[in-house]
Amino acid sequence: MKRLIIISILFLSILACTKSPDDSNSFLLARIVGFDMNCSTCILEFPDDSLKVKEEIGQSPSNFYETINLNKGNYQIGQLLKVKIRNPNTDEQKPCITLYPSYSFKNIFITDFENFDNLILNDTVYLTYHDCLSDCENQFYICLDSVFNDSRCPLEVECFWAGNAEVRFRYIKFNNDPILFNLSLRPINYAIIDGFKFTLVDLSPYPHVDHPIAQKDYKAEITIKKNK
Repeated sequence: MKRLIIISILFLSILACTKSPDDSNSFLLARIVGFDMNCSTCILEFPDDSLKVKEEIGQSPSNFYETINLNKGNYQIGQLLKVKIRNPNTDEQKPCITLYPSYSFKNIFITDFENFDNLILNDTVYLTYHDCLSDCENQFYICLDSVFNDSRCPLEVECFWAGNAEVRFRYIKFNNDPILFNLSLRPINYAIIDGFKFTLVDLSPYPHVDHPIAQKDYKAEITIKKNK
């Protein structure tokens, strides 16, 4: 019997170790859409994770959520954040929100956050898979969506042609629907959206015959300039 109990404990331990990690507390992409001037806090939306937020927090009007602990003085409208959220406890609720509400949005508590890197126009920037860069001044951000074609000749292989790589990006203007566009290396092409010119400069890593590249390992080098 004792031996059976020990085996059962070991079995449960193995299950616990091999169970897929819980991502309920992972970072979510949030965008600041406004401020509650009454309480000096930020109002967020979750453009890529709205369904997950609805499941965890609940439906909120216009899919906007009011933070109870993110002070507006540190942020700009249109700014991107990576946040971890939860429902606030009763003793964390602020009277300015609960007793004198300016909005009917659901309240959320930010347990952790990271600022998104801001892009610099006319400079070379780098994006990894599903990573984003934001431009608060012009109120847009751009994300690397996927690499859907990488036919570049692998290292240590002789090919009749150099091959090509095509990358899909997402451009999102504040309060607008996302725009998907593709850029390639050969020939190098560009896309012009809202007066900005996007050009793919390079894509790494370079293919190797013995090492397939996963989407998460790609890094795109692009330039973003105002189109004259």
